[in-house]
This record gives sequence, structure tokens and C-alpha cells, in this order.
Amino acid sequence: MTHEIVPRRSDSYSMIPFDFFEDFGRSFFDGFPSNLIKTDIHENDNEFLVEAELPGIPKENIQVTYENGVLTITGQHQTDHATEDEKGRLVRSERSLTSVRRQYLLENVKEDEIKASYAEGILKLTLPKDQGKQASKKLIPIE
Repeated sequence: MTHEIVPRRSDSYSMIPFDFFEDFGRSFFDGFPSNLIKTDIHENDNEFLVEAELPGIPKENIQVTYENGVLTITGQHQTDHATEDEKGRLVRSERSLTSVRRQYLLENVKEDEIKASYAEGILKLTLPKDQGKQASKKLIPIE
């Protein structure tokens, strides 16, 4: 007898008891991206360069903070859409609010020299390194 790996069905039509309930959380949340801000971080000897994608979010709804070595990017976009018929009666009204937030640990940065720009849905940040404040590496003996 051979042992083969049989693909497991996790849809609602599976007749195996409890499969639906076991995988419900996983399948429910698979439709939601776990990370809405796609980011590239480049590091060279003098600075960190951060490029974050925030498509559709107006510049005035983006907030960037740097505190205790942590860079935080927050963005929010709200849309309201109403459809009326020819008599001006409301047929459909929809509202959506998208809020995204990411944090990055980027230590030893000159806080007062951080620069940011935003164009065509891309947030670009330059975080100059503080060469005098380099993190020291300490070897910890194991007892």
C-alpha cells in the first residue's frame, strides 16, 4: 500500500465533519490582505531609504511619526458614493473607510533630519543615520 498525500478540502461542501468549522477562521480571513502597505527599505552607510505604497490615499490623510527608534506610517481613505434615480430618490448609498498602519524598527536615526515626499501613491522617506549613536554589540557570556 502506498502512502499518498491527499489534498484536504476546506470548502463548505466537504462532507467530512467539522472541516468547515476548523478552517472557517482561516478561509474567512484569507480574503483580507494581511499587509496593506507594501514597503521597500534600503539601507546604505549613511541612511535608510523607505518607499511605501499608499495608492488612493490623499497626502493630507497620511501621517508619519518617528519615536524611540520606530517609524510609523498611518493612512486613511474614505469614500462616499450615492446613486439616485431620475426623480432624485436615493437608490443606493455606500461608504467605505480604509485605514492602514505599519511600523518599522529603524534605530540610530537623526530624527530632526528625516525627509518625506509623496507622489503618485508612493511615500518616500529618507532617514539619515546618526553615526555617533551606533548601537553597540555586546557579547553575553552563557553560564
